[in-house]
Amino acid sequence: MQKILVPVDFSKPSEAALGYAVHFAQVIGAEIILLHVACAPLPSATNYHLHVGLLKEEVEKGKSKLDKYVSQFADLNYTDGSGKLKITPVLESENGIIPSIEKVSKEHNTFLVVMGTHGMTRAEEILLGSVTADIISSNEAPAVLAIPSSATFSNWERIVYAADFSDKDEKVIDILLELAGYFPNSKVDYLHISNEKEHVEDINRLHRLKKTFKSIPVSMLDFRFKENDDLDEGIDNYLDNYETSVLVMLTHHRSFFESLWHRSKAREISFHTEVPLLVLKTNTIK
Repeated sequence: MQKILVPVDFSKPSEAALGYAVHFAQVIGAEIILLHVACAPLPSATNYHLHVGLLKEEVEKGKSKLDKYVSQFADLNYTDGSGKLKITPVLESENGIIPSIEKVSKEHNTFLVVMGTHGMTRAEEILLGSVTADIISSNEAPAVLAIPSSATFSNWERIVYAADFSDKDEKVIDILLELAGYFPNSKVDYLHISNEKEHVEDINRLHRLKKTFKSIPVSMLDFRFKENDDLDEGIDNYLDNYETSVLVMLTHHRSFFESLWHRSKAREISFHTEVPLLVLKTNTIK
């Protein structure tokens, strides 16, 4: 059985991510590994005992809240009728949040981390929750599905892979077609945003890739080519015109992720606040 790691800090963004992950797990038949990392203020030489007491209190609170989550979803079944949804609570308190997520992900062999994003409705706020951003950047964690607080789960009807002609593209398309297979009438859009300088070569690359998948009908896999010198704007425009269930990218796409962390504060954030973002890790795709 596949396993999905869902870290929770009991905030609204993490609860939104958990709700989304539960529905997704029901559809694909995965187990939820529900992680909470208990934290307390760092001790000083004079208040170590206070730190120990606070940490113990946070551990007890964390256990209680995790148990409530497990009870909340206890009656849910897998969509295919194979049985009850399996949720395994895990509480960590010895490491920080990032090391704990990496550690638990390895121990349980999870293929995906589902996390919430924070405060993304105003341009001056952080684009992604800092923990989510760190896990996306981590080579020790699997793929990440970042869920905006406003997102609610529905069948994945359109999966948009914003691609940059990586040598992993064929494998990524196979993965996405497999995911699409869990949902009725789902399709994958391979989207490449090209600039004027690389226009001709990019068209040739796209044609070569299309030939590889010529046996797949357009209703399941479509190749889209759009011109725009601004990658963000090109993706924005596409998602404005085509209702999208999830946006998919590879960590290989450095120009995009650099813009996520360094984009101008003067621009309003649009698709990042509304559409779940699935980030696949180049180093995990063989």
